Amino acid sequence: MTMIGRLRAVRGLNRALIWPAGILLLLLLSVLEFKMGSKLVGWHDIVLFPTNPETLQQVILQTTRAPRLAAAILTGAALATAGSVLQTVLRNPLAAPDILSVTSGAQLFLVISTLLLPLDLPPVIATSAGALFGAGACLLLAGGFRAPTGRLALAGVAVSLCFSAISSAIVLLADERASGMLLWSSGILDQTGWGKVAIATPIVVLCFLTLIMMARSLDLLGLGEQAATSLGVTRTVTLLGILCGVMLCGAAVVLAGPVGFIGLAVPNILRTLGVTRHHRHLPLSMLWGANTLLLADVLTQSFSGSGSIIPTGVTVACLGAPVMLLLIHRAKTGGERRIGLPTASTRVPLALVTVALSSAGIIVALAALAFGNDVSLSMADIAANLNLRAPRLLVALGCGALLAAAGTVLQAITRNPLCGPETLGISQGAALFSLVALLSGFAPSTPSFQILALAGSLSVILLLRFLGPKLSPEKLVLVGVAIAATLGAASTIIVVEARLQTAQALSWLVGSTHARGYADTFSLLPWLVVLLATGVFFARHLDTFSLGDEKARSLGLMTERARTVALIYAAVAVGIAVSTIGAIGFVGLLAPHTARLLIGPRHATNLPVAMAIGALMLACADTLGRSIIAPLELPAGIITAIMGAPAFIFLLRMASRPSS
Repeated sequence: MTMIGRLRAVRGLNRALIWPAGILLLLLLSVLEFKMGSKLVGWHDIVLFPTNPETLQQVILQTTRAPRLAAAILTGAALATAGSVLQTVLRNPLAAPDILSVTSGAQLFLVISTLLLPLDLPPVIATSAGALFGAGACLLLAGGFRAPTGRLALAGVAVSLCFSAISSAIVLLADERASGMLLWSSGILDQTGWGKVAIATPIVVLCFLTLIMMARSLDLLGLGEQAATSLGVTRTVTLLGILCGVMLCGAAVVLAGPVGFIGLAVPNILRTLGVTRHHRHLPLSMLWGANTLLLADVLTQSFSGSGSIIPTGVTVACLGAPVMLLLIHRAKTGGERRIGLPTASTRVPLALVTVALSSAGIIVALAALAFGNDVSLSMADIAANLNLRAPRLLVALGCGALLAAAGTVLQAITRNPLCGPETLGISQGAALFSLVALLSGFAPSTPSFQILALAGSLSVILLLRFLGPKLSPEKLVLVGVAIAATLGAASTIIVVEARLQTAQALSWLVGSTHARGYADTFSLLPWLVVLLATGVFFARHLDTFSLGDEKARSLGLMTERARTVALIYAAVAVGIAVSTIGAIGFVGLLAPHTARLLIGPRHATNLPVAMAIGALMLACADTLGRSIIAPLELPAGIITAIMGAPAFIFLLRMASRPSS
């Protein structure tokens, strides 16, 4: 038998075993799901459950365990089916509810309807509307239904970051309900009765039946747009498929909150096993999606300590990130194509840029000292608040400059304007380790705290070097997104297990200058001076990277060693910034690009200008965050995410244009 024949035989055997193995696993996991989570329930009670005995154990099974089991099955089935249809109609293996901002949109609208709206809006309406809005925003900004794989995923990342920032802001304003909302926003299956299950079940069943009736049309879409159109498949199939995917995701969010990776991983694994026809792919997606979430929930409950609650979505993220990495390696996202670094056709003179930045710095400094809980209009008032506002201003300026320096170096060595500390997961790694430092009793900005934060950022650099040193620029960012998701899930586990004050922990994870003092400024200053001097000194090597590795080597640059040193430089800058104020997004991504448009690509001038722009961006965000809803305060990281996501999309569209 030839190799191709053996491969076909193996795939045929796998397809034959998928159904019985899936059903047996579902039954086994269902029994384990009944048993986990309650020490009062024994195996004897589970056996007697169908006979409906009048016992306390029976009440527990009926009101909590059975609804949780049903919610897990429905949520997993809905997400996997949604991923299957979205990947088909968009012809994109990375199209999934969490990647396309469908999940984050549903989460945002449900948070708004729960915490802000005065009327009692049915949850499924809020989540469905939010899911549709998120999908529409992602598709529109990525360039439509046929957007390239990498661009669609990156647009979804930006929109999701923006939606998550807005959701975090709303949750922080409702501090007394922040703990419950944090658990729910991480994906939790706890149920109190059958109410949510009763709402979601008809939607999931109706959408599944609709998609099954569309199975032949969905198969034809796999032949290509022209072939499908010639065979009578209209745009209605695409729109109806997206609508069903959105409704399924809305139902899943009602049941369990936002849960990622299932809609991405399960459909792609089934296609790898040779299941491509939708009359089999859709029901198998439901079956194995349910098994995946049930398995994650059983593991979650088995790992949970006494009295602790770990969101199931966190476990799914930890398990799903490796699958996403595998899919990224297999996906066609541009090969080794380098994304150009857009620059302005006419550059602004350096003297004019210096004057403009100096003037802006004076204005920002005055605003930061004048605005806060109240407005200080006189010098006496400013002096009275100086010890509170001046350290925050200085810390924001310093950390913004460090993040911008890191972003400049990362974009230079990868020749990719989409690289930044947050898109590569470096900020998330430093934030995770800084949470460990907080739990260990270390104070922010102290040497021990800084060392642990540096260990986190350097660990991500090692992962990036190990997992994708030769990946295309788009794939490199997607690898970073997968790493960031896993690290974010680990941070959630730490917060929940340590029972930290939720609002304070959430503020740290999104980045805030709250309660920073002069001691933080003095610990930050030496790092800032050393990193600025080092960056300017090695600026010519960063310029050489823009020529490409081959030309750089021909000019005598040891590219691998220089790239390693540059990555360590970026990791140190990010680690120090995060150890001072937490994880701030978009500053390190946007400031370098703005400087490049203003002053050009030469890093001897580009790096200091980018650091100045980053400093001003973060100082502005901090001032806005503590002024717009005073006396309440929004962390600076939320402001930068809300403002930075649209700018990131603009950058993505510019980078996607072919160079002339």
